[in-house]
Amino acid sequence: MSSHHAAGNVVNLMIVGDSISHGSSGDWTWRYRLYQHLRTHGVNLDFVGPKNDLDAITTSQVGDGDRAYADPDFDTDHDAQWGRPYCLEMDEIAAKVSAHRPDYLLVLLGINDLFWYDHTPEQNEASLRTFITAARSGNPALRLVLGTLLDTHKAGVDPIFNARVSEFNRRLITTSCDLHTPESPIVIAATHAEFVASAHTWDGTHPNAQGELRIAAAFADTLAGQFGIGAPYPRPFPTVAEVPAAAKKLIA
Repeated sequence: MSSHHAAGNVVNLMIVGDSISHGSSGDWTWRYRLYQHLRTHGVNLDFVGPKNDLDAITTSQVGDGDRAYADPDFDTDHDAQWGRPYCLEMDEIAAKVSAHRPDYLLVLLGINDLFWYDHTPEQNEASLRTFITAARSGNPALRLVLGTLLDTHKAGVDPIFNARVSEFNRRLITTSCDLHTPESPIVIAATHAEFVASAHTWDGTHPNAQGELRIAAAFADTLAGQFGIGAPYPRPFPTVAEVPAAAKKLIA
């Protein structure tokens, strides 16, 4: 699949996600890792979206943000929100695509539908299909890159939940094939493939710095391989500094 972008043209990209993409106080975020990688490979890049913050993890309040990035030197615009499911985002994505005009959506959603909303994989697929249709209504030529659900501590100790995650990942792939069109292609980023919760999260769910690299790499590999944007992410992964544990502790 060839790139729709000649060299030098700006690639407008919107990351749509939940807490895994939003990040929290002290994180670099996988958004940062992807941005730095693409810029290193000469991509003229504009991250777009309605937000630019992190979740303020040191407070108990839900929905408050901060900008305490480990390194704020990147384009921090995004469309990710702590706790976000497909079943809510599907009702808002058309307006966001219309307002922010992304060429590409990089989407990593669905775990909250299965966990917090207790939706079945079938229900989650229906929400995904509604989401895709709505996103395309904002831009009929939109290119979508859908990330697979990641490993979590819960999946490791709850076989039923693990089976639901696996079944939704299967449905994510079949749905992308069903709804793919030449005008608006849908491709899969295998974000789960190199991500192990015990090694790549700080709390069993949310990526640590090593986890950020692996999520970014999956999207980078797909953008390069499917759309000719940038280059695959180099392996082996570098060892990078971690966020200090104190940065994640609630303020009493």
